[in-house]
Amino acid sequence: MKWSGIFTGKRTPDEKAPMDFSAETAVVGEKTAVPADGEVGCRAAETEAEGRGGAAENKTVPAAPELPLCDVTVRMRINGTGDVAKAALYLALSDGIGEERRIKEALSACGWRGVATEVGGISGELAAKASRALVGAALNSGVVRKDGAEMHALMHAAQEAFKSFIPCGLLETSVGAKIAIVRNAQWLAVAVAGDAAFHAIAHHERVSVGVMHI
Repeated sequence: MKWSGIFTGKRTPDEKAPMDFSAETAVVGEKTAVPADGEVGCRAAETEAEGRGGAAENKTVPAAPELPLCDVTVRMRINGTGDVAKAALYLALSDGIGEERRIKEALSACGWRGVATEVGGISGELAAKASRALVGAALNSGVVRKDGAEMHALMHAAQEAFKSFIPCGLLETSVGAKIAIVRNAQWLAVAVAGDAAFHAIAHHERVSVGVMHI
């Protein structure tokens, strides 16, 4: 997913100035194999070598680059502090370090803070992994301080998000997810986007978000 054209206007004192986010979603389609230059010549040389009784050396043809199935542009307006969940979802759905950086810079220009991290594993191990990743990313980036109220908001928002993200059942769930934390002066949101399933081979996309007042 490509995020571009993010509005970076300064925050007004009443925090009512809108933020504009632009996104380009690229869905990867099927890969088309294209013969590399000189492949026909290599095959002819190999056939000739085999005819002389020589051993033909195997040639590896480089794969053609993957092309997107389609490009979709999405535009979202963040109008006030109550839209913290939208910003967290945008950050969680970002694809790549460059897109994360652009979204975080836009949030910073409006006086907000955000960070993203990743976590994966099976549900029996995920609680400890997610807690360490969540707290470490939030504290190291300065999104939250080691303060009772802010840590309380972080934990409750994360609990709400993961409760919706991980399916309930008797089987252990395999999870691979990106966690985004976004906060402003009043609200904190944790968004989780990724894949989850009762078996790794059956992964499908899931997304959730939790919000807590600071």
